[in-house]
Amino acid sequence: MYVMASAITSHPLTLSCFSSSSSRWSSSASISSSRSTAAGLAFWRGPQLCSFQGRSRSVSRWRQSVLVLCCQLKKLSEVEPLVLLGDDAISLLTSLPPSPGVYAVYDKVGDLQFLGLSRRVSSSIQAHAQDLPQLVGSVKINVVDAPDRNVLTEAWKQWMEEHLESTGKVPPGNAAGDTTWTKRKKPLKPDLKLTPGPHVQLTVSLEQLIDKVVKEFKVVAFIKGSRTSPQCRFSHRVLTILNEQGVEYETLNVLDEEYNPGLREAIKAYSQWPTIPQVYVKGEFIGGADVLDEMVQGGEMKKILQD
Repeated sequence: MYVMASAITSHPLTLSCFSSSSSRWSSSASISSSRSTAAGLAFWRGPQLCSFQGRSRSVSRWRQSVLVLCCQLKKLSEVEPLVLLGDDAISLLTSLPPSPGVYAVYDKVGDLQFLGLSRRVSSSIQAHAQDLPQLVGSVKINVVDAPDRNVLTEAWKQWMEEHLESTGKVPPGNAAGDTTWTKRKKPLKPDLKLTPGPHVQLTVSLEQLIDKVVKEFKVVAFIKGSRTSPQCRFSHRVLTILNEQGVEYETLNVLDEEYNPGLREAIKAYSQWPTIPQVYVKGEFIGGADVLDEMVQGGEMKKILQD
């Protein structure tokens, strides 16, 4: 399937794909060809995408800033979905390439929710997973190594037309007037820091600082990593649950030895609980990821957050 794609003159266009079998992104490789030197043609070979790139011929003056390229894109139906559920979700989210591209987001039962385009696919999908965890179950991605928006728009149109031909309906997130996926969310809260920084002499103990934090804020999560980049699957699960509940909460990174030195062991001593993450609600220790999962399933989580 071909689309007419435009890119800045002398900027070759290449495509990449995600190989789920190797969990790695494969950049397109250059090969020689006798075909037109006015365009770069990309094609799929097995799980990887290869391309050849040509030099631009002179074009009419009004088109000198834009070169029309012919690109072979993988059909939406043929792209293998990248499942963002379970233990591998964090590593997969953090492995997404910070490149331009088009993407499709499916919910947890496999229904297409949104078709998007982005100059930084990784950031867009990570933001969706953070803001709409209940709607993000898997994604399909086609990375386009060309920053021109016309290229991305044409690729997006191809996927949308294919979906319309197949189902006869627009994905819910792309319906006219729907801003679920596109409206600007308010900035995420920064992680709390217990100290001003290194080389600052504390006048109170770390346990006193912990006690003050958990009693001052309604919901506090002590996690490995930051709010935007959790470093273990249990911390990621805790953040997902809190986001799904729509509750305001604070986070502290127990691995931050610059601003939270000693917190990892101090919070265990404070709670008399040996593992992290740890969640506190209204000053009371609730538990970690497994406990929160049980509370959600039993309906207790919503009740305790609303009281």
